[in-house]
Amino acid sequence: MKADLLTQKLIEMYGNRKRKGRLSVVVNTSNSDVYVVPKNKEHINYCLNLVGDDVRKLEKIVPSHINYDTVESLYEVISIITGESGMERGYGVRHRHDDLNIAHQRVLDFVHNGKIFVHPNLESRIIYDYSS
Repeated sequence: MKADLLTQKLIEMYGNRKRKGRLSVVVNTSNSDVYVVPKNKEHINYCLNLVGDDVRKLEKIVPSHINYDTVESLYEVISIITGESGMERGYGVRHRHDDLNIAHQRVLDFVHNGKIFVHPNLESRIIYDYSS
């Protein structure tokens, strides 16, 4: 699902993906669109739908994990980790260094412009292990 900013509703619908307190998104660095990965889909399958089965375009689809806690029934983002998912580990998808930076900044904007609290000591990191 394409989304412009992080909301409570997105977390309620798509949160706790694979583990408690995680929302997975991908950024298409060709156009800066953010897509929320459904709980029941693997990154590779979801992303292939985005690129129309053209695996060469997967290098432009960069994953991020938004981790959050619940504080008095409200959500608070505690970390954003960009650049690693099953696509990279299991299928060998690689992303350009610049695309990782673009995607991470887009997710930071997605979170900071959203309707969810952000922890003042937000962990923000890019994993470059899978860059080309």
